[in-house]
Amino acid sequence: MSAARTERLLNLLTLLLNSRRPISLREIREMDEFAAYRTSDPKSGERAFERDKASLVEAGIPLKWYSPEELDDEEGVGGYVIDRNEYYLPELKLDASDLALLSIAGAAAAAIDGFPGRSAVLRALGKLGFDTGTDQTPKAIAHAPMRADVDVKLVGGNLEILHGAVARRCQVELSYQNRKGEATSRRVDPYGLYYRQALWYLVGYCHLRQEERTFHLGRIAKLEIVKGQRGSGYFEVPEGFNVSDSARRRPWEYPQHEPIQVRIQLAAKLVPAIPELFGNQVKVLEKDTNGALIELAVLNRGALIEAVLPFGAAAQVREPADLRATIGEIYQSLAKRYASAGGAA
Repeated sequence: MSAARTERLLNLLTLLLNSRRPISLREIREMDEFAAYRTSDPKSGERAFERDKASLVEAGIPLKWYSPEELDDEEGVGGYVIDRNEYYLPELKLDASDLALLSIAGAAAAAIDGFPGRSAVLRALGKLGFDTGTDQTPKAIAHAPMRADVDVKLVGGNLEILHGAVARRCQVELSYQNRKGEATSRRVDPYGLYYRQALWYLVGYCHLRQEERTFHLGRIAKLEIVKGQRGSGYFEVPEGFNVSDSARRRPWEYPQHEPIQVRIQLAAKLVPAIPELFGNQVKVLEKDTNGALIELAVLNRGALIEAVLPFGAAAQVREPADLRATIGEIYQSLAKRYASAGGAA
């Protein structure tokens, strides 16, 4: 964007923001700072104004148009004004506990590798009274790392692109790898992003699968905004969509095959953490001092296996038999591998 147009946009923003009444394009044209709207061809000047107006709207400026009827204008000319109530944020009335919670949440976000809003978060923390400097991540308030097996640079780059695509409702083209490393090309309407258990995820409508899907950002090998979509509003987020609902889902709940009911015997030490480990959809069938028997609806066997393996004997799959056998084979394979490694040493 040229310096002249940037200056003109700022002048237009200032004019409309400070005006107590709607201003018509006719009035704006008469002002010296908006000579670009006064052209020998009136349509050319109108197009320049429309482009500037669109830029303000795209930047989130609450620009409103009032028709001649609404203004009771006998000359039949409408006007533009910026809604000051929507433009300015209301005064924040935060007590000490509110400030503490905000500082923890902000510091945790700023500590996430590749977080696209990091600089804005740090500035906000400074304004709230938790000055951390201009470019240093808080080191003591909170920590939110990525998992060790994640390519931080790749995920950070994907976050930067998706952050803008979600905000502007632009479609993206991506190359996505499954657990086996097989890649498919997808066009996705990105609805939202969430961070859970040291991983970033994208939720959106997948045009290939023709349904809502969740994507692990570490498996997105290539990503770009669909060509030609530099503006905003290329898709609509479904009414009622809430990214928090997706964030609460567990990996084994993402559609991969027909659902099966899985029963798992948990040791007593895992019982207090059942909601955190297995979510709100878990059913506790039995519980005593020795542990608990739970039941899950599973749509992705591989994801469940990855979830229970680290707990060893403390989380034993009882049913179905074929899934229990698969996990048993994995344990036997691991035992042979470690035995072989130990013998070689």
